[in-house]
Amino acid sequence: MKLRLLSILWLVAAPLAAAPAPNLAKPIPQGAMPLRVHVFEDYETEIEKRWWLRGAPVTTNLPASLSVSLRNTRACRATPTKDFDDKMGDPAARYNAVIFNPVPGPPMGPRTRLSFRYWMKGTGTLRVQIYSLSKNYHRHLVIEGLPQGRWQSTTVDMTQARRPDGSGGPLAEDERIDDIQFYVTPETELLIDDIVLYEAAPEKEPEAFPRRIIFTGWFDTGKQGAEWPGNFDIVLHQKPRTWDAARSVPHPEGGLPWIRLQLRGPRALSAKNTLFFRYHLSAEAKLTVKLVNSKTGREHGARIPNSATQKWDDVAIAFPSPLLPGNQPAHVDEIHILLDRQADLLIDDVLLYEPAK
Repeated sequence: MKLRLLSILWLVAAPLAAAPAPNLAKPIPQGAMPLRVHVFEDYETEIEKRWWLRGAPVTTNLPASLSVSLRNTRACRATPTKDFDDKMGDPAARYNAVIFNPVPGPPMGPRTRLSFRYWMKGTGTLRVQIYSLSKNYHRHLVIEGLPQGRWQSTTVDMTQARRPDGSGGPLAEDERIDDIQFYVTPETELLIDDIVLYEAAPEKEPEAFPRRIIFTGWFDTGKQGAEWPGNFDIVLHQKPRTWDAARSVPHPEGGLPWIRLQLRGPRALSAKNTLFFRYHLSAEAKLTVKLVNSKTGREHGARIPNSATQKWDDVAIAFPSPLLPGNQPAHVDEIHILLDRQADLLIDDVLLYEPAK
């Protein structure tokens, strides 16, 4: 009799033991200035609205603005959906979710991080999921015990994400990703704001994480004129660098080299702004850099007189932006980089942001 009872208990317990455990993760520090910002979404503009795959913009119950000079005007409320994981997800299950598609599918580095702000009520559990274009499957991680009923900021290490059965391994360097997804149970209210997917800062990076991202531009995937509009060519990096960069073309007036990078729409400047980019010059030249509103002709300009040649270098340029009449922020929709003589200019990892200090 005792032997039969033990056998029955084992048969009942066996399926439970075989079920995959949730891939639990804990929030981590956001860190310093990212090595690269892959994508961001703060819902302040509708430039990328067609890629808001789930969720609805809201203008109430918003978090405090991250900016010193601009107010926060919108966040995103989770809406009903099924699980986007059609391979290992439950097709009958229903959730509330915010899902954002970071077109054109950026390639990751070895230390991918995801930072966001959230407000939730109904549960303290949030599933963060990401789709791999390279692998053609989803990975996720689960955060438990999150505070409810107030806005919070958190960051997760996306290399900890795995498939629901624990397989798949971590996100790999150069692996391209797609949808960024936040899931809660159907009875839970969830708001998301200020999504930033980025490569973690190198050790001893002195600059703090930006207060606000205004634009990020890299040229590894997508096409010039579509995802990356403007006047330039997209070319392969020379080894040992990988992926692509933007190369200067002749200016239509005068023929000197320039790059005109359109920002896919008007973006509000803060009172203080920094433009960062990496660049390579084939010959000595002075660079004039402008933030431009193509509709009004208003420009914010700066010069780089001593430019490095025959090697890659970084530059960060401060652009103060006084408020317009009526205390309205200035908007820009283009970045111009002009050379004063003939040379080939390559740029990469463009980031326009409001600095933390």
